[in-house]
Amino acid sequence: MEFKNILMHYSNPLVQSEIAFFCKEKWVGLHCEAISKKDNKQILVRYFKSGKPLQITQPLDVKNLILSFSKLKPRTIYATANIYKQLSKNEDVINESNLKACMPTWDIDNTIDKWNATLQTILELISLLESNGVKKSFFIKFSGRGAHIHIHPYAISEELRSKYNPLSLAWSIVEYIKEKLAEKIAEITLKFKAESLRVDNEIDIQRLFVAPLSIHRKVDKVSVCLNPNKLESFNPYEDANLNQFKHFENWKNYIAGEADELALKAHKYIGEYPYFKRSKKRKHPPLDKQILKLLRLTR
Repeated sequence: MEFKNILMHYSNPLVQSEIAFFCKEKWVGLHCEAISKKDNKQILVRYFKSGKPLQITQPLDVKNLILSFSKLKPRTIYATANIYKQLSKNEDVINESNLKACMPTWDIDNTIDKWNATLQTILELISLLESNGVKKSFFIKFSGRGAHIHIHPYAISEELRSKYNPLSLAWSIVEYIKEKLAEKIAEITLKFKAESLRVDNEIDIQRLFVAPLSIHRKVDKVSVCLNPNKLESFNPYEDANLNQFKHFENWKNYIAGEADELALKAHKYIGEYPYFKRSKKRKHPPLDKQILKLLRLTR
């Protein structure tokens, strides 16, 4: 894709507004088309030239950021699941006590030609969220090939986030729902012959997720948000093109504290985020390990 088309897309006021909202108080990443001489991979920019973590604080920052790194041909804009209290120095992005909130996110990875399998997975996951009390505070985003399902970070109340680390809460929610969904995913994989279908928990201290209305890093598609009431009408081949896309702007809606019950249940069952230095072991082993243990006992 020519850089002028990329720049034109990020000059769109709606695109700028949606990306800026998603990226607020988050650590941003720019995936570029330029190739690094060190590892022969596309360059990912995560810091300003001053060394400060990359941020977007207002809509105009989107185009300005693209222009400031134009020599590298920026293409895709990402932001962390984490929201930070401050982002003024390098240490802020790895300081767990600097986390203000975290956005539970399921990464549904698949090929675009198996969208029916992705759609069925989305519907099953949403049903599980709703049965656990999260009905108004999630949003669905077409990722360019698969999908991301996010719970709004502030659907977990400030009171709960003050008692438990926000990253631990988000990680345990994603892991809990993922385990409960495991059998359904296996059924969907077989039904649609979707060998590439996966639901991953990628919540960690630095993980990036594509911003709404950003361009995908490889395919010429836009990461649009989907209307949860019209999921079956979405066509990934026609509704996510740069020049003509259908985007659900009400993805920002949430109810404060709506995810608290699920967060407490998941944290009690799963345990803390396993990669903090002081973290405890998870309280229950993953479902696949439980199944293997049972199989050994029955032999």
